Parts: sequence; C-alpha cells; structure tokens
Amino acid sequence: MDLATILKAIEIVGAATPAALRFYEGFKVLVSDADREELRQVLAVARAQSDRLHEEVQASAR
Repeated sequence: MDLATILKAIEIVGAATPAALRFYEGFKVLVSDADREELRQVLAVARAQSDRLHEEVQASAR
C-alpha cells in the first residue's frame, strides 16, 4: 500500500480519531522510515488542531 492511499484513509476517518490512530499503528510497519515519519507528522498536526479546537470550545462555553 502506498503512502498516498494511507493518508487518504486517515483523512476519510478524521486524522485525530481513534480509527486514524489504529490505521497509523497498522500501516506504519508497511512503509519506509521516511513515510513513517510523514505519517507521524500528519497525526501530530491533527492532534494539535484537535486540541486547539477543544480548547476553543471549552473557552467559549465559559
């Protein structure tokens, strides 16, 4: 499976979701070290965006 397909699958399920994390864990063994690092970065960005959104929602609820 190529990196573009893996990234599309993660995008479809939502990069910060538990499903995306399972995709990452399952697919990271199938790709090169460089592609594995790119996957890790994609998920790190998604988690940061999710955390920011969560903080914004919490702040607006106060």
